[in-house]
Amino acid sequence: MRHRRSIAVAACALGAAVAAPVASGAGTVAHKPKPVVKKVQVTDNFFTPTKVTITKGSSVNWVWNNANFNTHNVTLIKGPKGINKGKYTSIDGTRGLHFKRTFTTPGTYHFECTIHPSMNVAVTVRR
Repeated sequence: MRHRRSIAVAACALGAAVAAPVASGAGTVAHKPKPVVKKVQVTDNFFTPTKVTITKGSSVNWVWNNANFNTHNVTLIKGPKGINKGKYTSIDGTRGLHFKRTFTTPGTYHFECTIHPSMNVAVTVRR
């Protein structure tokens, strides 16, 4: 009797193990993160935050602080291979500007204000 019980328990465990992958895959849909817009403040002598992580298809919106006295820009210094740096370069301005870009190529993008090279921000784009 003990032998039959062991076989029954083993059969149930084997059946569950075989059925589990099929059951867990049934009806699941791959979840794509929704695109978001992250904000980066352009203030006198720094960007805040200095690191941004987004998913492919999301955007970053740089916003010049209305209290600025100095002129600033956002310039792509280094990015993934094949990226057109000119499309990721803002105009120079002091206050009230917005510069929004959508990122479709995964990788890390390094930006700085070319007027104040100590102002840096890194944008990491994940799949």
